[in-house]
Amino acid sequence: MMQRADVIIVGGGLAGLACALELQAAGVDYLLIEAADSVGGRVRTDDVEGYRLDRGFQVLLKNYPEANAVLDFDALDLHPFESGVLIRYDGAFHEVADPWRAPISALRGLTAPIGTLTDKMRVGALR
Repeated sequence: MMQRADVIIVGGGLAGLACALELQAAGVDYLLIEAADSVGGRVRTDDVEGYRLDRGFQVLLKNYPEANAVLDFDALDLHPFESGVLIRYDGAFHEVADPWRAPISALRGLTAPIGTLTDKMRVGALR
């Protein structure tokens, strides 16, 4: 069966979904085509054998004007997470964190073999 639409949106990631919202609000007939089994693109969490696996980069900052225009943050039930990352290097995990948000973690990061001491000082001076 052939569907007709004024606009075809290829991809149901964040940009495709935002486009669909704009077109719907303007009363434009559109067709959204997505290859995956669900929309969301790289912003997706899969449950695999009791583990939650995030696909892609899922940090959502509430300060983005575009996000505020199209998302209901309360309905998303967002949860904050601790500042910093664990980097696997040379057979071990090393913590790297924002020194202003997680000073104790940042102190541990000073001894990590990630970046030079100058790099670490530059990160601390970003504020």
